[in-house]
Amino acid sequence: MAQSKMNVFHFHIVDDQAFPYQSRTFPVLSDAGAYDAAHVYSQDNIAELIEFGRQRGIRIVVEFDTPGLRIYKKKKKMKLFFR
Repeated sequence: MAQSKMNVFHFHIVDDQAFPYQSRTFPVLSDAGAYDAAHVYSQDNIAELIEFGRQRGIRIVVEFDTPGLRIYKKKKKMKLFFR
């Protein structure tokens, strides 16, 4: 990216279909919302990505969308959020 003079990486970390971000506050979201346990961005993964970009002059812009409620309502694990 730096060689192409692209200096902003828009990291669309969460979308309507999945929630692969491992939240410190609500860790259950990634357990129930990720496609697979192997496809979750940990806090360390994100820190490494930001450092990788910083060393190359690339700004990382993280975007969080609202998780798709239809997915979470189907999962019984999410009783915490739907009482």
